[in-house]
Amino acid sequence: MRKLLLLCGVFATACIDNDYDLANINTDNIAIGDETSRFEAPLAKVYVSLADINSNDQVRIDQIFNEADTWLPTQLPDTDENGAYADVQRLLNDLTYVNDRLLPDLLDEMGTNPEKLDAVATLLQQNYYDDFAGVLPGVSQTEFKEAFVEAFTSNAVLRDALSQEVKSLAGDYLTNLDVNMDDLSYEIGHIDLSDEVVNMLCDNLDPAETPDPKNTLHLAGEIDNRLPLTLEIAPSFLNTQVSFSTTVLANSPENALPETRLLANDLRTIVQNARVDIPIVIRKYYPGKGFDNTSEQQTQMQINLYLIKRGALKFDL
Repeated sequence: MRKLLLLCGVFATACIDNDYDLANINTDNIAIGDETSRFEAPLAKVYVSLADINSNDQVRIDQIFNEADTWLPTQLPDTDENGAYADVQRLLNDLTYVNDRLLPDLLDEMGTNPEKLDAVATLLQQNYYDDFAGVLPGVSQTEFKEAFVEAFTSNAVLRDALSQEVKSLAGDYLTNLDVNMDDLSYEIGHIDLSDEVVNMLCDNLDPAETPDPKNTLHLAGEIDNRLPLTLEIAPSFLNTQVSFSTTVLANSPENALPETRLLANDLRTIVQNARVDIPIVIRKYYPGKGFDNTSEQQTQMQINLYLIKRGALKFDL
């Protein structure tokens, strides 16, 4: 079940002096801060689990990439600050990337790395035994793994035939990864910001057409991404003008969301009963990082949203 924690926000700064009698102060049109001020308030936390991510026809994204680990060579051609990765969009759309870069390296590794050869042979025995009936005739499924390893390492003629079948199976799997995920959708519901606070914020916002506005409100936040996947997300809030896109780095606890301006109607809609839709595109996969799949409800991403108010806060008491 998708989990959402709502947080009430209070914008405030405090300066207390016991020599002042607050009862004698005129509280009409009080202003806190000036046009250089910046205030923050927490808004909501969204928890994304494997159950959410796997909602597309019950596809388990962790299992998809666990098998991809076997078909991918250990030494991948692309690396960045997070390590070696497979470019998922190139897997799906660039046959040259798969056939000329990845698969030759896979076959070479099978010839030099017994662990890789064992992993491939185990996968073939479990899921693809029937595909080798013509290459290894008369070999039972129980005998398959040992026969495959022996033929691949000791019989040059059979090795060529086995390599062609492995290349075909691996290429078909990697170029057809079922990673087109459904949009995530969350009903935020009513947020516990008082009418007084909402009115204070809405009444003090510069209109959208104001050049160089000073009194503005923005939605911001961070994403703690525990997946071994770099993602492109494009959240949008239903019935508002609030939408943005950003890259979420794999295995990173501090992915900052871009500040997105809110107008008065946007804020009122979000506070009353907002729904956020989040399309997701997988960009990179980092083999060996692993998925935390101890539970389908285990949090894989945590999205922390908050409000930023710039300019003075004006209100009547």
